[in-house]
Amino acid sequence: MATMILRDEVLRARHIEGDPELARAIRSLSPDEPIVLRIEGQPMRFRMVRDGATGQPTDAISPDDPEAATWRHLQTRRGATITVEREAPRTDPYLLPLSATLTEWNSPEDAAAYDGL
Repeated sequence: MATMILRDEVLRARHIEGDPELARAIRSLSPDEPIVLRIEGQPMRFRMVRDGATGQPTDAISPDDPEAATWRHLQTRRGATITVEREAPRTDPYLLPLSATLTEWNSPEDAAAYDGL
């Protein structure tokens, strides 16, 4: 589990400590691509912030509207250390044994179309 000090109105990958893989995952997001993180144990969906006015790429993500109020409330604790971890994808236990037999469905296209349903 990673930690970070609340320093900004956005979550910056460079502020994440203890999980370089998570920081790398945030930096590799394409514009407007979502990522679900557990902040202090609570799942929140974030999206990559657009590049700065100078065109410099940013490593920042901001919460989606439904989570924005929760994120703003966390801002009252600026300077505090909070926990951050990537939300683990949920797997349907009924379908798990079938995944080995239905390999024709194991393509990146199918994953993009049907994951998360």
